[in-house]
Amino acid sequence: MGLFPEESEKKKRTKPFFIIKTLIKIAMMFMLVMGFISENTDFFFGWLFVLLGVNAIIDGIESYFQKEDKWVYLRDLGFGVIVIIISSQVFY
Repeated sequence: MGLFPEESEKKKRTKPFFIIKTLIKIAMMFMLVMGFISENTDFFFGWLFVLLGVNAIIDGIESYFQKEDKWVYLRDLGFGVIVIIISSQVFY
C-alpha cells in the first residue's frame, strides 16, 4: 500500500463502475449548483456529502473486486461510512 496516491497502481476501471461514478459526479455537481442557487442549502449540501460517501464506498467495492490490498478497500469503505454518518448528523 502506497502512502501517496501516485505510488498506488490502480487497475483500469470497469465499465459499470465508470458509468455509476460518472452519474454520481453529475448528481454531485447538480447538488452543488442547486445549493448555491437555492435558499435551502442544508438539504442540497447534505445530499452532496451523502453522494460523496457513496462515491467512496463504490471505490472500496471496486478495489475489492480488483483484488487490491485489504487496507485499500477498507480505507475507502470506512471513509464513505464516516462521511455518510457525519453528513446525516450535521445536515438533517
